[in-house]
Amino acid sequence: MVSVIENAHQHKPLLVQAPVRALDPDGVAVVSVGTAAFAISTGILWTAIPQLIAADQLWHLWVAATGTVMGVFGLSFGIFRSRRRKRSGDEPEAETGSVEDLGVDPDRVPDRN
Repeated sequence: MVSVIENAHQHKPLLVQAPVRALDPDGVAVVSVGTAAFAISTGILWTAIPQLIAADQLWHLWVAATGTVMGVFGLSFGIFRSRRRKRSGDEPEAETGSVEDLGVDPDRVPDRN
């Protein structure tokens, strides 16, 4: 029988979280693309209102319009958050490529060989 003390060597995890910072922590880019897609869809569906009414599918227009409105609210919140982060000086610094700069224990990062 093997006791816990005899098997106390350092284990390396099989999967390790990659030491990568978020590209857009406030989500402004993603929300703006989604809002633009919904706005374009709303415009296209607006021109097809007679066909949508005839097919009893007018709800497509309301879904697109709701997505546009929600996207505008989300975009304004993201811009507000981004500006607040820049004012407080909490903006992440530029990447240097070093694992230690990201606050990751270098012993836990697997070798690339």
